[in-house]
Amino acid sequence: MTLTRAKFVWYLVGAMAVLTIGSFALARLTVDLSSNPCLPLAIIGLLAASLFYRYRRPNLHLSAVTEAAAQMLLILLFGILLTYAAMTANFPYRDAALYAIDQALGLNRRAYLDFVNNRPLLAELAGYSYLSLLPQFALVPMILMVANQLPHLRQWMLAFGLALVATAAISVFTPAVAAFVYLDLTPQVYANIASTVYTHVPTLEALRAGTLHSIRLDNLEGLITFPSFHTSAALMYIWALRTVPFVRWPAIVLNCALMAATPVDGAHYFIDLVGGAAVAFAALAASSWLCRLVPTDEPSTVAVPAAASNLAGSAQASV
Repeated sequence: MTLTRAKFVWYLVGAMAVLTIGSFALARLTVDLSSNPCLPLAIIGLLAASLFYRYRRPNLHLSAVTEAAAQMLLILLFGILLTYAAMTANFPYRDAALYAIDQALGLNRRAYLDFVNNRPLLAELAGYSYLSLLPQFALVPMILMVANQLPHLRQWMLAFGLALVATAAISVFTPAVAAFVYLDLTPQVYANIASTVYTHVPTLEALRAGTLHSIRLDNLEGLITFPSFHTSAALMYIWALRTVPFVRWPAIVLNCALMAATPVDGAHYFIDLVGGAAVAFAALAASSWLCRLVPTDEPSTVAVPAAASNLAGSAQASV
């Protein structure tokens, strides 16, 4: 049996599934599938479509596209669930150490925060940039599919999954409540925050205390401070879209803005960004090494629309 990148991605998905099931069993956590039935149904529907277009009405392009979409949803789902299990380890918070590293590097988060917040337009742009993480997660695969770059997409998928696993593993030993609580608020102020104001801390504390046992899929939260996955994802988005000329520079601008917004809208320490960048580079290097072990894929057997072929041709001509 020929090993392809598509199969390699399935091996990663399988490994992430095993890690998620195992870690949830150890942490005594369950997943409330009924809280968001659309998500598992979407994954099942995409897999069914992939099989349909592979065997019943052969169209290998549509089969590959729907398969990749299902794989991406599974990678994101298992990756986020792993971070929940990681937080149940209940290691001491590392905020003091992370803040001390920032100070040793001469990085003043308060001055940076004030600089951004004193400029309303800049603060608003930072907020939108920070929130672009999930929309880009959907857009990047779509762009690479239209550009007929499925092998490149699969390499990026491997990197993304590896980065999620690494982030969850590292965060087991470096839990942090985040800078906005540790630095910006006194315990008295935090205790009086209105219930309508979102913070991730109640979920984090419940996981660490062992009082949260069922994870709802309709309200998955970001719980990790170090390393910053927003930073990891931004760098991997830039890497993924660098091969598509029309979106290369917009992607660089948007994701540099995303990283710049992370200490403000994500309440991260600066060292979290360094950790996130290290995870991204390591994941990309690992995915590159893995992809050298397998064929580039089955491009000769995947028929693509003419528009996609033309876009791919122009992309290669300009690189």
